[in-house]
Amino acid sequence: MTPAAFTAAGIAVLSLGFAGLAQAQDIRALAPGATPAAATLDDLKGLTGEWAGAGASVGFSAPAAGEVVGHFMTYNDTGPRAHALWIFRPEGASVLLRQKHYDPALIDREAKDKWAERRLVAIDPGHIFLEDLTWVTKGDVLDLYIRTPGQNGGPPTVFSYALHRVR
Repeated sequence: MTPAAFTAAGIAVLSLGFAGLAQAQDIRALAPGATPAAATLDDLKGLTGEWAGAGASVGFSAPAAGEVVGHFMTYNDTGPRAHALWIFRPEGASVLLRQKHYDPALIDREAKDKWAERRLVAIDPGHIFLEDLTWVTKGDVLDLYIRTPGQNGGPPTVFSYALHRVR
């Protein structure tokens, strides 16, 4: 094995310790022009609390003042890798997730007045399917799946995080 291949393989193995690759069926998309699934902020109550796992930390408020606010942080041995601010608000008969992404220096990826948005694809007890993001709750366990666009024309990557309730 060449040094470059060895390094790439090592990085891939280490990365799986923080974020494993998920199954394709865990991630869904809403067809263009499709209506988002019906839901209210109360349908998100299973997310309320603080969750932690290898390489990730997540927290969600209870519904209050017409919103559910969440945060997400990934990290490794050297410190934070990325942060996200998640805000759910009602939109029509559904809920819409607006999010901002930040690097470790807290510089936002989106423009100052822009937010990334994820529409609700489906919801059932234990599953919240947003565009390219899924939460699966099982008691005090929360599995998070995130599909990110491929880099340099490559295929998308799906990351998974196994978290447990800490509060």
